[in-house]
Amino acid sequence: MDNVLELPVFKGGKGVVAIKTALPELHDNTAPAGCGCFRVMTEKEGDKRYSWDRHDFAQIQEAKAFFDKCVAEGLVPHRVGVDGRASAEIMTEFDPLAEEIIFVPVALVTGG
Repeated sequence: MDNVLELPVFKGGKGVVAIKTALPELHDNTAPAGCGCFRVMTEKEGDKRYSWDRHDFAQIQEAKAFFDKCVAEGLVPHRVGVDGRASAEIMTEFDPLAEEIIFVPVALVTGG
């Protein structure tokens, strides 16, 4: 069963892009043990969370594809530090061992 995340297009143009993923959506605040977590922040969807099993190659591939699609649509990935500590690190590529990755729209992080 696929989950769909609707993202407004940020790179010029109008409309919404739908990103489909087979990753399970989390409805509580934590990912299961041994899993990584994506947190996707958008104005329309709010804080949506998806997890992947860091020991399952198929889920790692799906997570990488999801990561790449979100970046292509203008979301900026930030690595959350060890044990949930804040980090200012912007990721340039997917790390399957990351505990948590937060995606923020470019429009919310750019200065004027």
